[in-house]
Amino acid sequence: MLKFFEQFPKTMAVMSEKEDGSMKLIAGTDLNVENRQRFFEKIGIAKNKIVAAEIVHGTGVEFVDKNSPEFIAGVDGLITKSKSLFLSVTVADCIPVFVYEKEAGILGIAHCGWRGIVDGIIESMIKKVFENGGRIENIEIAMGPGINQCHFEIREDVLDKFNDFSEFVIGRNGKMFADLKGIIRRQLHELGVDPKNIENNMECTMENEEKYFSFRRDKPAKVEAMVAVIGMK
Repeated sequence: MLKFFEQFPKTMAVMSEKEDGSMKLIAGTDLNVENRQRFFEKIGIAKNKIVAAEIVHGTGVEFVDKNSPEFIAGVDGLITKSKSLFLSVTVADCIPVFVYEKEAGILGIAHCGWRGIVDGIIESMIKKVFENGGRIENIEIAMGPGINQCHFEIREDVLDKFNDFSEFVIGRNGKMFADLKGIIRRQLHELGVDPKNIENNMECTMENEEKYFSFRRDKPAKVEAMVAVIGMK
């Protein structure tokens, strides 16, 4: 289990690993329910206090509270001011981004795949924090492990999607590779987040087969996922 924001003892921000089992979630099914329940018990939270984002590789971010359902359709990000909720997303190469506004007590989490990143999910998340009373100088960010530039190859058919981020695309041996975390860092900087407030786990999920599930590495076989969770202790 990976931990983030350990300098803030009131928060719990964690991500499962391969040894915890698959956390892939499909609404309306019992898929991996035992693995998820076991992991949530391991980190000390009750199942009925967890709200999950559907994951659609978009830019939608939803504000949730104690009256929200346990599954939020059509979004890749969640934020809350409730101290009784834990927010979750699933990832398998995509990057979990944890958000903590330490003065307003706002918590957030986003599933950041390449489509969501280039389309603006980071901006959507920060905007939602602002809408709920947050200030940019109080925002702390943690990026969990994801697929790094060493393995994130992009093809010609999507290369134009990265036109605004050309400095994060490199050619190697006739192939093109993109630095997704570099793009996220630039977006956060442009929004005004202090670089000192950005925590970054540099592990590559595709490279580390023993520790992480990976969509790109494991397909077309059955693809599994980790879960990332944030809440107040």
